[in-house]
Amino acid sequence: MSQAAPEASFDALFVASELSREGEEVTLSAVQIFIYLACLLGLYDKKPVASWGYKFLSTPASSPWSMELYNAVEWLKSKRLLAADEEKFRLTPTGKKELELWMSLGRFSDRVPYLRGATGASAAMPVSSVEEGVSREPHLARAVELDVPQELLEDANLKQVYDQFSVLKATLGSDIPDYMVPAVVWLSFLLEQATKVER
Repeated sequence: MSQAAPEASFDALFVASELSREGEEVTLSAVQIFIYLACLLGLYDKKPVASWGYKFLSTPASSPWSMELYNAVEWLKSKRLLAADEEKFRLTPTGKKELELWMSLGRFSDRVPYLRGATGASAAMPVSSVEEGVSREPHLARAVELDVPQELLEDANLKQVYDQFSVLKATLGSDIPDYMVPAVVWLSFLLEQATKVER
């Protein structure tokens, strides 16, 4: 197995570390969702989607889905940086040391605030609520409803997300301590909107 994309490998290690702090194992689906949320938080700062380094798809089986992330997790398992148990995995002590090394290099420092904001949302709301909220992201929700595989986060389909983030930024101001705050507020908004529609 060849080495995976560096960005995807770093993201997977970081999210696995943050979500499994209590020694709990995480699923590939949860890792994909939290990293997708981190990429969306980059949009909050008007970062181009292409700067994330890899793409996400909507598929009938799992949404959002990134083949690069899947390959990264498989590569990390093969290098024993992640330990797998059936469908779940956790960071190994070797994986923790590798993540510390990668963090010290600074190459990925621009992604850490978004990854930390996304995973931090799980401290303020249950993981299942984060997953449900992300599934309500407008473009992803439309893609899932159509049940047709398609690329997510294309600029032409992001107007509604940008509009929501503009309102959020105006409301919260630009002096936020970290991206957990906009993540939690935005996900709560999406969940509330979904509840109103279902009534």
